[in-house]
Amino acid sequence: MRKKNLIIVVFVFLFACVAVFEYMYQDKLTEWFPERELLPNTSDEGEELLDEELIEEHEEQKEELASEELDHDDLIIGKTMDEVIEDFGEPDRTDLSAYGYEWLIYAKSDSSYFQIGMEDGKVVTAYFIGDMLEELPYELLDTYDEMNENYHFDEQVSANSTYGQFQFELSPEDKKNRPLIQYADGVWLQIYFDQFTNQLSSLRVLNEDILVRQRPYSVSYRGRLPEPIERSAEEQERIERGEEQQIFDVTNVMRTRHQLEAFVWDQEIAEVAVKHSEDMQKHQFFSHVSPNTGDLSARIQEGGLRPRLAGENIAAHYVDGVAAVEGWLNSEGHRVNLLHEEFTHLGVGVYEDYYTQNFMTPWLP
Repeated sequence: MRKKNLIIVVFVFLFACVAVFEYMYQDKLTEWFPERELLPNTSDEGEELLDEELIEEHEEQKEELASEELDHDDLIIGKTMDEVIEDFGEPDRTDLSAYGYEWLIYAKSDSSYFQIGMEDGKVVTAYFIGDMLEELPYELLDTYDEMNENYHFDEQVSANSTYGQFQFELSPEDKKNRPLIQYADGVWLQIYFDQFTNQLSSLRVLNEDILVRQRPYSVSYRGRLPEPIERSAEEQERIERGEEQQIFDVTNVMRTRHQLEAFVWDQEIAEVAVKHSEDMQKHQFFSHVSPNTGDLSARIQEGGLRPRLAGENIAAHYVDGVAAVEGWLNSEGHRVNLLHEEFTHLGVGVYEDYYTQNFMTPWLP
């Protein structure tokens, strides 16, 4: 009987200790056993939280990169505003991003375009397409096969940031169309390829924190996720109008690459496009046919337009507008519209993370 009572006392004591521990450290439990965030249209099957072996492997890779003789002053990331202006001149405009930094937009021609992201006076990201790719300090080769042989693209990529330790899981399609590599300590490259030609399409350069904020792939992590950035209605409007112009500019560089005439911006059909993006976001559907406004033909007529030819691309849940364009380029049906020889005019509509391109050819006067 005495032994039984002793067992009960010990059990109660242990239960009390666990309860006290959970109460005292409940804030820490989410750091030690964090949840995972999955991007839309990805699966969590087979994913695990980061383990010690992966962390050690990443630290070894970081030491190897640090030992390489790379001049970080030439790698764009970390440059000051004065250095950017000295290297590239004054930007054509400044757009706001959804991730806390501002874009300096350099739309010099239909054959060369780039945008540089500035935060706290330093470059934190950049995007390049067209002739500018040949002037960058990175070892960029023409084809996917050449780049893969040089960099050995992987489906699992680990990164340390101020938010914690992250492992990005690239699908086979991600690895083929937009692989991710660490080029140097603090410098990451997201490399976009045209899968129809096997050629390099464009390049995004990021530091670790911006990579984690965007989370362009499925991810496991240990640490914390960045807090969502609160934006005013005016700021959101500025982001959306900026992304519309970025989509337009990047699309024209792609057309120039394929020896096609650049599109002319059409504001009337752009208004049709933005209404469709807003309709999709607010009513949570994704289709060219709206339960509220009908098909593209009906929307164009409602907008007072009577084009000879018309077409439409839609996308959702990309990290930004330029990523959506690269996605369209690698989708056969959308690619047809992007590179259609007979389309002459383009309007773009962005609402939050929904994107619409409306193409048309007006009747000759």
